[in-house]
Amino acid sequence: MEERYRLKQWPLEAGGEKELDAQSGQLVILVNGGSGRLQWSGRSAALGPDCIALLRPGAAAKASAGERGLELWQLRLQPGLLEAISCPGCDLEACFSVVPFQCAVVRLNTQNATLLRRLYSMLQKETERPDALAGGVYRRGLVELLVAGVLRCCVNEERKTALVGRKRLVVDEVFAYINAHLAEPLQLKDLAAHFYVSPEHLARQFKQRTGQTLHQYIIKARLSRCRELLCNGVPLSAIWMQCGFSGYSAMLRSFKQEFGVTPAEYYRQCCQRAREYPEKAMPETKKSDG
Repeated sequence: MEERYRLKQWPLEAGGEKELDAQSGQLVILVNGGSGRLQWSGRSAALGPDCIALLRPGAAAKASAGERGLELWQLRLQPGLLEAISCPGCDLEACFSVVPFQCAVVRLNTQNATLLRRLYSMLQKETERPDALAGGVYRRGLVELLVAGVLRCCVNEERKTALVGRKRLVVDEVFAYINAHLAEPLQLKDLAAHFYVSPEHLARQFKQRTGQTLHQYIIKARLSRCRELLCNGVPLSAIWMQCGFSGYSAMLRSFKQEFGVTPAEYYRQCCQRAREYPEKAMPETKKSDG
C-alpha cells in the first residue's frame, strides 16, 4: 500500500510560496506551524495550525507564508487507495466524492488538529522503517485513521455550514410568510411554532439579521402596506383590517409616528402628487428613526 500514498513536508520562510497540485489523487495539507494563506480559483483563505487544506483530483492552489513562516505537511492519496482501505460498510471513495469542495480550507478544533498531526507524524516515522515488525499492518491502520479523521472533519464542517445556511433560510422564510399574512395576527410564538424553532431562537436570529425585533419589523411591514393601499385608493375603513391592525386608531397612531402625517393627510398628498406627477404617485414621507 506504500506506493499509494505520499508524505512530504515543506517548511516555507516568511514570504515563501508553494504551488500545490492534486493531480489525479486527493491532496490533504496539514499546517504544522506558522501561518499564511491559500489561494485558488480567485479565492483565498487563511492557514494556521488549526486548519487543514483539501484539494480534489485536478485542483491546484498556491500557499504563501506569513511573517512567521509556514510549515506544511502533505498527504497525497493516490488513485485506488481509498478503494483499497474501504470496507463493505464504508466506501471511503464514495464518501470523499460527495464532499462539496474542489479546494477548501477546513478549520478544526484544537483537539482534532492535534490528533491529525500526531497521526501524520506517526505515519511518517513508520514509513521510514519499512522493515519494522508488522509495519505494513501498522501503516495501513494509521492511513485509515488519518483518512477517516480528515473525512469526518470535512463532513462536520459541511454540517455546520448547512446549519448556518438553514438558520438564514428560516429567517428568509419568515420574511415571506409575514408579508403574505399581514392581515392576520402575527405573534412570535405562533411564527416559531410554524417554522419548528423556539421563540428565543427566532427572535435572536431575526434581530441579528435585521437589527429590529420581530414586532418592529411586522409594524413597519404593515405600515408600508398601508401606504400602498392608500395610494391605490382603498378606503381608510378597510385598510386597517387588510393590514392586520386591531383598529383604525391603532393604525392612525402607528402611521403618524412612523411617517409624520395621518393616513388621511397622506392620501391627500397621494392624490395631489398623482395630478402633478402621474408617474410618481407615492409622495415622500418623513420616517421615524426607529
